[in-house]
Amino acid sequence: MWRVLYPVLISFAIGQIVGGTALALINQYGKGMDTYYKSTMFLTGVAGLLTMLPLLYFYRKDRLCRIAGGIVKPEGIRHGRVLDYLLLLFMGAAMAQFGNLIVAIFQIFLQSSTYQDTMSLVTDGKSLMEMIYWMGIVAPVAEETVFRWMVFARLRDYMKLWPSVLISALMFGIYHGNIVQFLYAFLLGSLFAYFMEMTGSLYASVLLHIGANIWSLVYSELGLWLLQSSAVGILTVIDFVLLGVLLAGTRYFARMGKERNARCV
Repeated sequence: MWRVLYPVLISFAIGQIVGGTALALINQYGKGMDTYYKSTMFLTGVAGLLTMLPLLYFYRKDRLCRIAGGIVKPEGIRHGRVLDYLLLLFMGAAMAQFGNLIVAIFQIFLQSSTYQDTMSLVTDGKSLMEMIYWMGIVAPVAEETVFRWMVFARLRDYMKLWPSVLISALMFGIYHGNIVQFLYAFLLGSLFAYFMEMTGSLYASVLLHIGANIWSLVYSELGLWLLQSSAVGILTVIDFVLLGVLLAGTRYFARMGKERNARCV
């Protein structure tokens, strides 16, 4: 169990060190919490990048052990086609769309606005491109390194698929620290792990996560613009298109997974 927990502990410790150092400097120079919140996105990104350094080293050691034990083949992960990667990005967008819808329904009963208030403080004054870089690319890559490449993969060394999926997703949800993000992260984390297993590619979970985060950022701007333009019907069309992409992509990668498993028998 320690092998599964310590990647998360490393990530948490680095985040605390970066955040605590920044907060101490802000207090020393007489700045308020507004300055801290304005820097949170950057600090989180830096912590994520720092976390990846030791964990990529540990992942490489894990992989060498798996090769030696015959768990994986030495030639490495399967590299998909460019169209496969694009499909994963759009599937991630669909997962975010419907994941946010499910969480919004739960929020009606939870009646919690803490998460939205915090996110407003973090994103206030940030450009869309800045948010896409830190929250849409850096954060997903760092989180996938921790929770899928390390936690999920190590659970799979000892467990069957679904216990590994659910335990890694549970840890991913708890890591986010509040009930709203827990529900969203647990749901999407389960899907990211499942598709990583299905495709046999590390890139699958990363691309799904990037697609989900970028779409969440873009859709918040797009949805507001469409509402102001009285083009609400376009939102419904978007939902149906994303649903079609998700269903078709799931069927496509499920068939690919069966073919890959058949070749391994």
